[in-house]
Amino acid sequence: MASFRRKACINGLLGVLFCLALIALIAPPAYAQETTGTIEGRVSDATGGRVPGATVKAESAVFTREALTDDFGAYRFLQVPPGKYKVTASMTGFNTSLVDVDVTVGKIVAVDFSLKVGDMSEQVIVSADSVAKIDPARSSIETNITNNVIDIAPKGTNLTSLLKLSQATRYESNAGGYQVDGASGSENSWVIDGLEVSNFRTGVLNQNNNVPFAMVEEVLVKTSGFNAEFGGATGGVVNVITKSGTNDFHGQAGYEIEPSSLFARPRPYLYRFRSGSGASFTQINQYVHLPKDDFKGHFPSFSIGGPLVKDRMWFFTSYAPQIENRTRTTTYYPMKSADILAAKTIFTGTTTSHTYTRQTRSDYFQGRLDTSPTDTLRVTGTYIWNPYQEDGVLPQDSLSLGGAVPVVNFGGAVGTLTGNDLTSRQGGRNNSTNVSTQAIWTPTSNIAGSFRYARGYLNEKLSSYFKPEITRFRCINNAPPSGAGCNLGMDTLPTGNNQIFRDISIRNNFEGDFSYIVSNFGGRHEIKTGYQHAKVSNDVANGYVPFGRVDLSYGYTINDLTGRDDPVSPNAIGAGLLIRFGTVGEASNTSQSLYFQDRWQPIQRLSLNAGIRMEKEDLPSFNGYAPPINFGWFDKVVPRLGFAFDLTNDGKSKIFASYARFQDRLRFELPRGSFGGDFYRVDYFEIMPDHANYDYYTLAKILGSNPDVLGGKCPISGGSGLSKCQYDYRIASNDPSADIYTGKVDPNMKPLTQEEFTAGYERELTGSHLLGLRYSYKNVLHAIEDAGFPTPEGSEAYIIGNPGEGLHAETAKMFGYAKTTKPVRRYDAVEVRLDKRFTGKYNYNLSYTWSRLYGNYSGLASSDEAGRTSPGVNRFFDLPHIGFTAAGVPDNGPLPTDRPHSFKAMASYDFDWFGRTKGGSTLFSMFTTAQSGTPITSYYTLYAAAVLYGRGDRGRTPIYTNTDFAVSHRIKAGERYEARFDITLTNMFNESNVLGVISNPSYVSASIAGLNLPASVTGEPEALNYVLTNGIISNFNTFLNDPTAPQRKDTAIDMPSAYQGGRTIRLGVRFSF
Repeated sequence: MASFRRKACINGLLGVLFCLALIALIAPPAYAQETTGTIEGRVSDATGGRVPGATVKAESAVFTREALTDDFGAYRFLQVPPGKYKVTASMTGFNTSLVDVDVTVGKIVAVDFSLKVGDMSEQVIVSADSVAKIDPARSSIETNITNNVIDIAPKGTNLTSLLKLSQATRYESNAGGYQVDGASGSENSWVIDGLEVSNFRTGVLNQNNNVPFAMVEEVLVKTSGFNAEFGGATGGVVNVITKSGTNDFHGQAGYEIEPSSLFARPRPYLYRFRSGSGASFTQINQYVHLPKDDFKGHFPSFSIGGPLVKDRMWFFTSYAPQIENRTRTTTYYPMKSADILAAKTIFTGTTTSHTYTRQTRSDYFQGRLDTSPTDTLRVTGTYIWNPYQEDGVLPQDSLSLGGAVPVVNFGGAVGTLTGNDLTSRQGGRNNSTNVSTQAIWTPTSNIAGSFRYARGYLNEKLSSYFKPEITRFRCINNAPPSGAGCNLGMDTLPTGNNQIFRDISIRNNFEGDFSYIVSNFGGRHEIKTGYQHAKVSNDVANGYVPFGRVDLSYGYTINDLTGRDDPVSPNAIGAGLLIRFGTVGEASNTSQSLYFQDRWQPIQRLSLNAGIRMEKEDLPSFNGYAPPINFGWFDKVVPRLGFAFDLTNDGKSKIFASYARFQDRLRFELPRGSFGGDFYRVDYFEIMPDHANYDYYTLAKILGSNPDVLGGKCPISGGSGLSKCQYDYRIASNDPSADIYTGKVDPNMKPLTQEEFTAGYERELTGSHLLGLRYSYKNVLHAIEDAGFPTPEGSEAYIIGNPGEGLHAETAKMFGYAKTTKPVRRYDAVEVRLDKRFTGKYNYNLSYTWSRLYGNYSGLASSDEAGRTSPGVNRFFDLPHIGFTAAGVPDNGPLPTDRPHSFKAMASYDFDWFGRTKGGSTLFSMFTTAQSGTPITSYYTLYAAAVLYGRGDRGRTPIYTNTDFAVSHRIKAGERYEARFDITLTNMFNESNVLGVISNPSYVSASIAGLNLPASVTGEPEALNYVLTNGIISNFNTFLNDPTAPQRKDTAIDMPSAYQGGRTIRLGVRFSF
């Protein structure tokens, strides 16, 4: 079998290279982002006079282009691949001038020549320092992370570890990933060689596409002021360009390792034990340092590139698997209430231990082929195979309270599996492949066309192996009585029973654009027009609807779980709920875009950028009905405006500004949840003393003969089941038979829209320094969310539209709610930075940002829900009182990821040991940051979690600081060979800053009775309206501080619950040739 796999792999790689060659030669139109740069400038004589008709040539190892200057002495090379170039200018009667420049993606390199009278054969070399290092014509904000920076910066093993170098970008777990200028992690666009690889459902970057640096040539992070060709990102655009071959054979082999012995021990974990009620209530809060897992991370890599046909065809291929083997020994504590209360510690009693293993593996293979059949045509094809696999599942922690070694009887030949014999067979695999092609045609120096096609395939099946098809039971919230048959914390299926049969998403994108230069028409125009077409399809079948999950809370009433005030059985000893969830269906959507952009230079020093973008988009249906959301060409029309002015007319100083509107593309989380893909119902029941044992409460007994009616039913009377209340949380809003009481789609909704304004100044200082200042304003004008209302049955019905506007506002008024709120997110920032280019032996980059992130809506990912990535269906506006405090006033304030002050610094120094080490040197590099803490907000729960007193009422977490450090010693053997030995430390000083605290003062949900609301408040709609009209601050404070019910309070309030990760150390060696 192993021999067969090796042979199949070799055959597969040969097939891939053949396909790449074919694709590169017959590439059809394709979807794209920027993959090239521009070289432009003017040629003058010693007196400053224009030199028309001069020959300018740009030449690299794999690219050559030539042009004549126009009547103004100007030239411009469009669609120039990134890399190092020699640019020459020559003219009869003048010396030839030459300068070396670096071209990066999305940047304009300004190269002006001043020719001296003399023999054209005499070459004058111009210092590269004389080339302007600012982009004199751009009004956008972007960070180019070039191959040189990638090589020296302290980093992880994958591309996202260097996004910290962008001043506007930082990782925020509560924002769902990488936050760019206040936007959440689900609002970024991730692009690899022209293919968008953002997850179709959540918008974030999957592990599959977080590619290693072995295949990355450059990363461009656009944060504001994008041209019209960029759409679908109210956050940033992260554009990755892969490595390519040249006319010389080059390669690299390396290996890195991360052993657990060099890692800091885990941070303390807060455990909370609660038992009893009233006078017998006890809560014990205890921090524990969990034992460290034994693991090793292995990161081998190999790459090679070179010519297939010199000057015409080049290849590059890399393979960089990432493998981690982890062992975890879990100790099981019984968590018996009597023992814990007697010992006054949670971790007591007789223990058992069991050891579990897991291997995770990411395979990253890249093949790229570049060819220039003619001097005017360049074609590229890229193939990436990047599956991710998990073999084995680990328990959540190395300490388990109330749990037990998992045991499942599969029957048949498999039989009963226990512990690691079970979990080592579990796991799953995400299969992924990406193919992209592009052709760039430049028939003249004034005309360029590019055409791209890209296809991505992803099948997400993690946690899908050896999942039992039985009901899962959990005993939670409170210590069970002796007859329950379980301890607090028991979970019969810790790895779950969710079945994933398939979750396939396919992207097919193509684009064509055309650029041309027009002179002598009120100045000089560079006009770009284009068309983009993107189709995404999804085929999904997963869930645990036939089996369910049963959660039992002994000591609770059914109203404690439902939030209602229905009659309860006085002799009930607890309450429970049955959850059934699943997603099934097929759907696809199409978006199309047209754009026009003109960069107009009425005079040499001034560039005016004017663009317009139009989009047409539909959002699919998973239940067979017609697409419920359709935006026509004139529904999504946005401007892109900007200017840049060269203050000193030497390319070394500019002011710039831009104004634009951005409209995000719709993700699939909303249609899967609201248009027929999801099934999600919760049944509530009581635990009676004659059936105290947990396993009595089976799915069949709970449901009985009660049907699943549309919208659920609460309370339930009669029937043979134990369920007394059923909530339906997935009423399809696009069902034609649905009415306003079960959900609707606003036919007049507006697209999610954000406007922004940016202004700035850049100045190249002496000594290779660059000073930059900028102000940014970004404001959400409209958002699309599921804004809900409680139904008479106790479920929630949603209006899919713009919260606080249109149909949602009209429905709220019709239902009698006193007020509604609109989504608010405003970001203001002032940034100053100082960059020292890598000249000589050192460089550094310093930046400071003051910012304010304000509102009630964090974006497509919810920072109010610890970074939940469910675009369009987060809990922002699911009930009328969400968006208001308990006083009934809007809860606008500092959002959970607001950090007013942020400082970043990166520096490196190349030390040659005073010339004593022949052919060798040691590079030291460091990155450090210091940032304000984040706001801490009190929440309460009345049917749903909402802000209690006001955002940030509990202050902020402490200042966050972190330093990463890397050392790389290089030994050269001639001009061609080099060995490198690397050490990288993340969180070098092992800082343990607090990232989160317990902020909910109450451990239980409030209710109408508990809040002692007036008799006129008889149900959920009246209670929520009472919050809006009267406020319940005093009611809640009384409820919380009731001396007869101390169990309502969480005594762990304000205790740290999350910490900065500990120090990690990675060792590596690389050999280059």
